[in-house]
Amino acid sequence: MNPKKFSEAMSELDNRYIDEAVRYKKSGKKHSYIKWAASAACLAFIIAVAASIADRAQNQIKLSDNSSNVTAHYTSNPFFVQDSSSLIFLTEEELFTHFNTAIFKGRILNLNNIELDFNGEKNYRAIAEIEVETVYRGSCNAGDTISVLLPCPVMKGFWVEDAETVSSMQTGMTGIFMPIIYDDTSIREQNGARLALKDIADYGFADGVRYAFLETEDGLVFSRSSYESISDAATLDEIENYILNMLGK
Repeated sequence: MNPKKFSEAMSELDNRYIDEAVRYKKSGKKHSYIKWAASAACLAFIIAVAASIADRAQNQIKLSDNSSNVTAHYTSNPFFVQDSSSLIFLTEEELFTHFNTAIFKGRILNLNNIELDFNGEKNYRAIAEIEVETVYRGSCNAGDTISVLLPCPVMKGFWVEDAETVSSMQTGMTGIFMPIIYDDTSIREQNGARLALKDIADYGFADGVRYAFLETEDGLVFSRSSYESISDAATLDEIENYILNMLGK
């Protein structure tokens, strides 16, 4: 923690903790060892709280004025809370037309979990940083690194129902991705709060099942039931040919 962050954190501490530490210091010499130990413990507590505040501030994601009553920060301890929304049925053709999606092949560079606090109501998500290799649709270019908001947090060894494909994501994986392109109309409103999704990421998945095709150690992972015409596909090359055919290329 640098001096500036520590100073800012200390300024946020409740004065009662400081006063308590001072009272310990000012008390008489009797039982000095016990009082010294209590004072040291109090000081250690103050430093721990300051470190926690500073760490949270350092991990804060800065939001624009288009967002209100909401905060966002990176977290290493996400809760795996399930959304109550269910998937809407879409045909294979509709999966390419219902949402304004980009389509590209790329490699996952980083996965970071985040906490979104909507006026006291918390949601947990993740942000994937993906290096683009091949563009099939959209305005991004090969070589770009783009950010994609995922509908759930991601941790190795954890599986989230109704987000099976995204749950398989790991840093270093190559895949073909179909995220929604965020613009000024991409807004999430919840519990009296408003989040401009562009403040969080460039793109976002409509769900965690149908909009990614991942090359994993256990083979190709994607929603085979949603893409029945290629349900037996085993390679990304097969997925690429299918996508090009669906786009009329």
